Amino acid sequence: MLKATISQKVILAYSFFIVVVSIFLLGGMFRSPSEPQSSIIFGLSLLRLLIAFGFLIAGIFFAALGFKAFQDQKWAETFLEWWFGEGPFSKAFFWLAGVSLGLGWVGCFIPSYRVGLLRAYWDRIQPMMVFILAVSIATVLVFIARRTSFSKQKPKTADVFRLGFILFLISLPVLAWSTFNNYDAYRLEDFWYGAAVPILASQLMVAISAGILFLSSTKNLDTRSFDVIIFLLLFIGTAILWAREPLHGSFLFTGPTAPNKVFYPFADAATFDIASQFGLIGQGIYIFNTPFFERTLYISFLIYLHSLFGQDYQTLMTVQAVIFAIFPALVYSIGRSLNMRAVGLAAAIIAAIRGANAIAASNMIDLANPKMIMTDFPTAIGLALLILLLCEWLKEPEKKWSYALWCGGVVGFTMMIRTNALIFLPLIPLYVLLRYLPRWKHWLLASTLTVLAVIAITLPWELRNVSRGALPYSPILTKIQQVLQMRYSSPSGSVLPQENFFAAATLQATTVLSSSLFDGQVQACQTVACFAPKHFVHNVITSILLFPTSPVFDDLRHTVKGSNPYWRQDWDGRFNPSALLFFSLNIFFITLGISAAWKREHLAGIAPLAIFVFYDLSDALARTSGGRYIVPMDWILSLYYVIGILFLFTEIAVATNMRFAPLFDPGSSNSSTPSRRSGWATTITILLVLFVVGSLVPLSEKLHPPRYANFNVSEALQRSEQQVASAGLAMGKIDSFLKNPGAQILVGRTLYPRSYKLGQGEFYFSPYTVMDFPRTAFVLIGPNGADGVVVPGGFPKYFPHAADALVIGCKEATYTDALAVILLDGTGTVYLRSPMSELTCPLRQPVCTNNAACR
Repeated sequence: MLKATISQKVILAYSFFIVVVSIFLLGGMFRSPSEPQSSIIFGLSLLRLLIAFGFLIAGIFFAALGFKAFQDQKWAETFLEWWFGEGPFSKAFFWLAGVSLGLGWVGCFIPSYRVGLLRAYWDRIQPMMVFILAVSIATVLVFIARRTSFSKQKPKTADVFRLGFILFLISLPVLAWSTFNNYDAYRLEDFWYGAAVPILASQLMVAISAGILFLSSTKNLDTRSFDVIIFLLLFIGTAILWAREPLHGSFLFTGPTAPNKVFYPFADAATFDIASQFGLIGQGIYIFNTPFFERTLYISFLIYLHSLFGQDYQTLMTVQAVIFAIFPALVYSIGRSLNMRAVGLAAAIIAAIRGANAIAASNMIDLANPKMIMTDFPTAIGLALLILLLCEWLKEPEKKWSYALWCGGVVGFTMMIRTNALIFLPLIPLYVLLRYLPRWKHWLLASTLTVLAVIAITLPWELRNVSRGALPYSPILTKIQQVLQMRYSSPSGSVLPQENFFAAATLQATTVLSSSLFDGQVQACQTVACFAPKHFVHNVITSILLFPTSPVFDDLRHTVKGSNPYWRQDWDGRFNPSALLFFSLNIFFITLGISAAWKREHLAGIAPLAIFVFYDLSDALARTSGGRYIVPMDWILSLYYVIGILFLFTEIAVATNMRFAPLFDPGSSNSSTPSRRSGWATTITILLVLFVVGSLVPLSEKLHPPRYANFNVSEALQRSEQQVASAGLAMGKIDSFLKNPGAQILVGRTLYPRSYKLGQGEFYFSPYTVMDFPRTAFVLIGPNGADGVVVPGGFPKYFPHAADALVIGCKEATYTDALAVILLDGTGTVYLRSPMSELTCPLRQPVCTNNAACR
């Protein structure tokens, strides 16, 4: 009898809710009549009249349903069992409710600008979508209540929920403190940027749905070949997705500009590319006018890329994106290593989609992506590989001791991409110590192997440096010293070499911006205890903001430009109430995921979180946060977010007797056959492999012979005498000009030609800064290093990139003011400045009127 009474109550509540929704929607339609010319009756058009009639019928039907249940207890029990029980009909009805829930959600929250031809009718259709969503939610809740038999028993995993809720409560005051009390830091900090690359609400639904579908279709599947297939499909699918996304103009890839109408790297991207271009002319890796630099792995990668695929940056970045597409596949492997394949798949899809979003949004927000010449995204790949190896090591540290070597190798390789990875060298052994206790001797041996592996993979480059007169690992120490001097002292302090035009421009921009920020402001805190926590928490907040803070299915542009301010550098940390609700919900899912991973896999389960914290700490100590600085680590939170979502889903599935595979796969069955090779043999073999792999970095400098060795400038000039004379400049005048103080003739390779009109130019970076006359500017690299060159005059029809040239001109403070540029590519092309100046240094600058007439 009690069960029938509960059945009646459930049906009555269910019916009453739907009747109230119907009445509410009907009232809303009558309060908002159609246009007079469309009105048929009661102020409604034909379409709205049909929808209103449908609400009326639904209200009457469910009112009658409730009345019948109230009168007949036995009928109510039979009805509840038939429609919401576990029979074939109820299963079909459940899936119908689930699909309707998804469609209703999309219909309610998709903006009208995304519905195409239905845009004009969308406001009229939306009440029907609200009804579908409300009824679907109510139906799913009744299913859950019925299939749990209205039980109030605690789930077996209550401790997971308890720990997740505790972590959630702990995180809230910390984030609130940072958001409401210290978010004025953007006014005082130079390297303080906006949120992470977002994943849209619709895209997140796709990724989570893929994880759920995986759980429903792989209940009895546990094969290594299946993992290989998924790995390859993710890699190939991501490669196609990223390759198809076109290269967009951005701060780091300006263009397409005259004269060649193509994209060229700019600012930091140009600095890395120029370093690789020196390798292509046989002068080795040469950056900031020094052959010693700590981020050599990515530069050597660019040398190989240029050597194989040439100088077209559309092609180069497409190839790079295809190679970097290994990243989502590695994310899946991390999920597999943690025995959560469904999590790995959903997180990998999120990583693939966010990569495409990052490429598409490169002209809207300040972030790194797979099609940028920056070290941030390859660092993310390094961290993914490190997490994968660390998880495997922590699961069986005694049997898988060789993973200590592989982890050290990845740390060393990642250090050669970004120096931040140096922080892993002391902190990973300390973290692993928790797994080895009390076997401290075994831990000491494993830590020693990790350090030896770091040395093995970085040694070839350090031997190269020593052979050129540097001390071992001095570039890394120099980098740390530069950060300390630049970020821990007054804004005017810097140790950037002044000879390099990009370095000088960076210093100038930093100094100007710092001065403008500090004038009239409270002095920024200069102690680590003051600024490091602000940057640390800001990195956490901006990483969490990769998840939606609204259910609305905005497109990418509306998300980052219209809906929310999180991607602006000056965002003050404020949320509107609904965004704060979703932001808090995202934090809960993350903390629930951390709890579930810890309860299941212990130290291995929170190894990704440890890497996130360690890298965040390195950013905070370097006084950097947000933007591209969190690209290497922000994706880690998506693992725990997905764990939290899927854990909640599987708990509901268990409670309602739904047949899904468990979230946690059975432990790996291939737990290791002991190797026949001795420990020493394995160690030496791995160290040799790491040394050989590390040797690929200095080897990249040997791929091309010195292009300008023993180059005779006078002979080259004589060979071009006829072309120079045809252009209107006699050879005798050139000889006289070169005798002037400050006059010079340079040989080298032309890079990144850009033509500008009067008053046009780029931000601070010479030779592309704004000038009061039309000109063509480019970079020349050669035996004298890198020089910016400016050729006053109109736009040439074409100016070659990566061509040999002679430049005759006067040395100015930050660039060479060209008198003539002579190409050595066999075409005999000569570019002269216009209007011509007296042949004495400094050359007379053109004076132009508003209509660009120059004399």
